[in-house]
This record gives sequence, structure tokens and C-alpha cells, in this order.
Amino acid sequence: MFLNRIDKENLKEFSTLSIISGILMVIAGILAIAKPVAGSLAFVIFLGALFLAAGLVQLYTTFKAHTKSLSAWFKALMLLITGILLLIWPGSGVAAVAILFAAYFFFDAFASFGIALDLKPLSGWWLSLLNGALSFILGIILVIGWPFSSFFTVGIIVGVSFLMDGIVLIYLGWLAKKGAYDEK
Repeated sequence: MFLNRIDKENLKEFSTLSIISGILMVIAGILAIAKPVAGSLAFVIFLGALFLAAGLVQLYTTFKAHTKSLSAWFKALMLLITGILLLIWPGSGVAAVAILFAAYFFFDAFASFGIALDLKPLSGWWLSLLNGALSFILGIILVIGWPFSSFFTVGIIVGVSFLMDGIVLIYLGWLAKKGAYDEK
């Protein structure tokens, strides 16, 4: 049973963090749904900046510690090139990210179904099941529309996923805070 694996006190302790995280995810989800193209581009630009930063760190580390390692230089170069390409051509990056998100949503669906089975005797278990079903549907939508609808679907689908995940976090955090985890 789920309650035997997770201490009730830990649930109460982390309930506030769960609610705050949920609220932030709901806000991010609403913004991405309202402006899907901007959300898609913002995500890809952010991803490009992360790759570029990782490449610079890898380049510095290689220069300091692995100067004779061809593979370390290659890794740094690939991170830098990927980051630069995503920043220069974010539109192409959106199409690439769309197919990666499809894979993510399929894995998220699988995980959410597993969580729902773990939570099943508890209040709110069906929200994780619903989240898994929505993630699966979103993955299908991304695959079917790829690459032409990527600009809209990435922003909308990520927004819907964030919104749903946020609602689940808020609800489960609220249940933990009020001590309402009971078997139903």
C-alpha cells in the first residue's frame, strides 16, 4: 500500500512545496496555452542557452583537465554547436523538440499510470490516471501533426501538461496538508 511506502509526516512536510510548485506550473501552463508560438520559441531559446552554457563549461573543463582527450573536445564542440544552432534557428529547433516531447509524453503517460496504480486506494488517485491519459493523447497529437504544426502544438501541449501537472500537485499537496489521505 502507498502509505506504507511514504511516511505521512513527509507528505505533510512537503505539502506546501507541492502546492507552490503546482501554482507555478498552472501559471506557466496558462501562459503557454495563451501564447503557444511564444512559448515554443521561448522553450527552444532557453534550451539553446542551456546547451551553450554546458558547452562553455565543458570547454573550460577540457582545457583545464583533459587537453589530450579528443572525446572531451568533441563533447564540448557538440554542445556548443547544438546550442548555437538552436539559438540561430529556433524554428527548426521547435520541430526537433516537438518529436522529443512526443517521446516525453509517452513516457510521462506510462509513469502517471503507474503512479495512479500506487495511489489507487487514496483520494485523488484518478487525477494521476487522467494526467496519464492526457499525456498519451498529447504525444499522439504531436506525432500526427509533426513537423508542420510544431510551433503551435509544442506551446499548447506543454501548457496543457504543465496545467494538469500543476493541478495534480496542488490537489495532492492540499490533501497532504489537511491530512485527508484516506483509503476510499
